[in-house]
Amino acid sequence: MGAERERVGQVTAGSSALRLLEERLRQWGEQKSAQIVVDLKVKEQADELTLAFCGHFSAGKSSMINKLCGKAVLPSGPVPTSANIVSIRSGAPQVLLHPVDGSSGGNLGVIQTTPDRLQDYCRQGTEYSTIEVWEDVPVLGEHGVLMDTPGVDSTDEGHQAATRSALHLADAVFYVMDYNHVQSENNLAFAKSLSDWGKPLYLIINQIDKHREQEIPLKEYRQQVESAFREWGIHSAGLLFTSLKVEGHPLNQWKDLLALISGLLEQRQELLEYSLSRSMHHTADAVLADYREQQEEERTALLEEAGGAAAEAVEAEIMATMQQEASLEELPEQSRLDLRSRLDALLGNTNLMPADLRDAAGAYIESLQPGFRRGLLFTAAKREKEQGARLQHWHSLQQREITAQLEWHTLQLVREWAEGLELWQEEAEPLLKQAFPAVSQQWLADQVKPGTGASGEALLNFCRTLAAEIKAQFRRAVLAFGEPLLDALPPLVEERRAELTRRRAAL
Repeated sequence: MGAERERVGQVTAGSSALRLLEERLRQWGEQKSAQIVVDLKVKEQADELTLAFCGHFSAGKSSMINKLCGKAVLPSGPVPTSANIVSIRSGAPQVLLHPVDGSSGGNLGVIQTTPDRLQDYCRQGTEYSTIEVWEDVPVLGEHGVLMDTPGVDSTDEGHQAATRSALHLADAVFYVMDYNHVQSENNLAFAKSLSDWGKPLYLIINQIDKHREQEIPLKEYRQQVESAFREWGIHSAGLLFTSLKVEGHPLNQWKDLLALISGLLEQRQELLEYSLSRSMHHTADAVLADYREQQEEERTALLEEAGGAAAEAVEAEIMATMQQEASLEELPEQSRLDLRSRLDALLGNTNLMPADLRDAAGAYIESLQPGFRRGLLFTAAKREKEQGARLQHWHSLQQREITAQLEWHTLQLVREWAEGLELWQEEAEPLLKQAFPAVSQQWLADQVKPGTGASGEALLNFCRTLAAEIKAQFRRAVLAFGEPLLDALPPLVEERRAELTRRRAAL
């Protein structure tokens, strides 16, 4: 049974894996952990992308959610308000309140009410564990969920436990911070705990309207913040500045936040699969850690009975071999997650649409507009020739960015990752280059749909969408390329495991 528990951390996301993990947890009497898996099964069936917002109440977290909703769905004010987990979906207005002693997957004792009474219920944190709200929220579409968690500053252990529980269901996490308190130890410690989950974490520094360039240049302020995050080992998928009070503030990245949420919803399926995997591993790791702690207590008791330095030395060696075996068990999955994490960081920092390329794309789109002419004697043949020339120019610039920003850096990333696992072979380089997606002139032309705008916000949105699609194709190609390389890991792992098993048996 002990060996089986040691293997529990190897499960991957999927209906059968969830079912198997729940069965094992119930067999071992881990009912609370089993209930988490039940919640994950419900989540998998719902096919929703959950965006969790965390942070101090004074940072404007609830106000930010209200602005995203386009209306005052959550109460906000000078005191902490959301004492429960509040989930918001787009739909016909209604509210469901789940009592503390009820199951999140059932309807026993659930109270149904209307959004106008939500303000009162959000303050009754001792009575309700979760609150579900449906309102007309266009930004969420059909598959999005906004989740508000209790304030980080809450001293209520129940509120802190509720926040930890919510992270099992979150697919991406937005941590909202006050401009003046970003580098506080409390902020950094909580951001570190969010980062350790391995799910996409976006850091939002709100109230950027407090910034005074004459006191500290924005570039220097950002460098200080990013340096603090690095020192704490906080890995984020992005950093945004926002202002809810001064919408037109030049540093306000509110539109970028909206575009980010839209982009995450478009990647729903991939994010859901990854999120379920991380929640399962987090649950399994917690159970395994408790089990190992119990083993350690029993081992300590036996050592006290045996006594002597020799017994302690043997015990230390046994523990060392067990830790090495545990690391081997997790190596394939950890390596897969490491590649995904490195790739996401690279793609997140890649700009495929500089200004000259956007102009070239806009020029081609303009040439497709009805009534486009250049000069008085502009025949259909000249029009077609002009379109071809503009498409060729756009394609050459696009290929320039893909080559410089994606292909070379991606190749280096995969090479370094594989070399670290001793899996890289020189013949892999041309194979990886062949696996990269081909962005042809025809493919670019096919992305321009009727009615696509040639300038302004419409052109920006088109370029963002196009860049996201190109990155997604590279992401899929690289992850698919990594799997055959990882196939070579099991024999290496088994060889090392056999050696460790022999050593432990001898001890």
